[in-house]
Amino acid sequence: MTNNLLIFIPQTLCAERSGYILGKVIHDARGDLKKFYVVSLRRVASVELTTKSTLGVIGYYSSGNDAIEEPSERKHNWVHIGTKPSKDGRDNEYRLLNVVLNNKKMDLSAMRTILVLYNQQVLRETELFVSETASGDHFHELARLIQDKKDELRIKSRFVRTWETLLTCHMSLYLYPVLLLSKVTERLLPVLKYSYLGLHVYDWLENVKWMLATVVRDGNFKLKTGNYALAIVMDMALGIFVLRLLQYYIEDQPSQLLLNNAEKVVETLRDLIDWLMGVPAGLKLNHALNNTMGKFFLYHIQLWWTFLIFLKPLLDLAFQVLLLFGRLGITFQISIVADLLALVSFHTYCIYVYAARLFNIQLRGITALFRLFLGKKKNPLRERVDSCQYQTDELFVGTLSFTILLFLMPTTWVYYTVFTMLRLVSIAFGGFLTRLKFYLQVMPVYTFWKWLLRSYSTCSIVDIRLHPCCTEGLTVLSMTMVVAPWRLTWKKCIPDTIVCHPSIEWGTILNNVIWGHLLYPL
Repeated sequence: MTNNLLIFIPQTLCAERSGYILGKVIHDARGDLKKFYVVSLRRVASVELTTKSTLGVIGYYSSGNDAIEEPSERKHNWVHIGTKPSKDGRDNEYRLLNVVLNNKKMDLSAMRTILVLYNQQVLRETELFVSETASGDHFHELARLIQDKKDELRIKSRFVRTWETLLTCHMSLYLYPVLLLSKVTERLLPVLKYSYLGLHVYDWLENVKWMLATVVRDGNFKLKTGNYALAIVMDMALGIFVLRLLQYYIEDQPSQLLLNNAEKVVETLRDLIDWLMGVPAGLKLNHALNNTMGKFFLYHIQLWWTFLIFLKPLLDLAFQVLLLFGRLGITFQISIVADLLALVSFHTYCIYVYAARLFNIQLRGITALFRLFLGKKKNPLRERVDSCQYQTDELFVGTLSFTILLFLMPTTWVYYTVFTMLRLVSIAFGGFLTRLKFYLQVMPVYTFWKWLLRSYSTCSIVDIRLHPCCTEGLTVLSMTMVVAPWRLTWKKCIPDTIVCHPSIEWGTILNNVIWGHLLYPL
């Protein structure tokens, strides 16, 4: 038979009049413990309780100022709690008058009983309280029970009900157009994924769809939805401000401004390649390979510049469309800048790919041919290096190929080093734009004010202390909740549809640079 009893009582119970206790009884077999979760109090008869509430009747409460005898009708598990004024008259002392477990009346003197006074409003409003254990967490069970029954526990005023109804209807009007646009962008995703702006439009619609659907489901703004809604408003305000600022200070057409800057990039690259085709930093390179690679890269630069000139009439129309997206927020403008950066530096990326592939082929060839001098070769089936006997003609051809690749390597390495540096600068700036866009999407302004004002919704840590008024034979604890640290609060308020950018893998980047593998956006 269970002799351990744990009773959770709301802190406001002592101010109530006598009545039936509503809640839930749970048996913890691991701790040989019986837990009574007291949730609310009603003064009606037990027969009427089952029709008006989904909570079970688990006991009776007798107030010292309104003493009523315990009813004769009892349940399978029953507890009778009473209060009386303390000796100093400041607080009320709790008394355990009767306990029935499994239809058997228990001897109170032989039981170890703990009463825990909890703040019901905190558990009802908290959004960051998450259990760290899979099961057996008493406070998490209590919080989940209260939040599941919060509509029954909270008496809403007419103003609150009207506000929730209007908010739900208003959000529903926006939800259906967003759903339609989201389906359209999902169909166009195979094309949109090649553009930063296209991907951002798709992600933005998914985020807004999540926010609207969550608000309609909850009937109000929570930490995540409220924070994201305010972030959208600030995003649009910053976008309009930056757009007006650019229109005020920039008088030229955007397409002409783009071509002017692209021309500067082209001229700089031409001068750089001309310098590499000479004697860069005093290095004596292979003249034939150097001349071939230089002319090949100059041809690509000229080809891309010609393409931009022919594209100028379309750029004017494209920029008008981009300005429309730019008014939706500064995050859209960041995506547009990322697309323009990719457009202007596309020829640089092509040259980097050619140089990296050539460098990787030569490096792998030199590494494989070096094993020839050691009498070894790589076994790709077992992914290991095995010993091998080579013939004279194989050694001759291998030595000749090794010598050619080794002497051509400095020329390839110079081009690879220069354009890898440009590639690193490009992906670093692109990574900065990506992270800036992420932080602007989840600006924690709303969450910060909630956290700063110590709102109940930001509480996540349970603090248990011994209650000053303890009854003989009964341990009374007082449970409160503490506001979560700011770092945890901010991480928990990121929308479910926004994936946090991964950390930069410096080791992988260094390995790719050394072996000539392609560097992808951060």
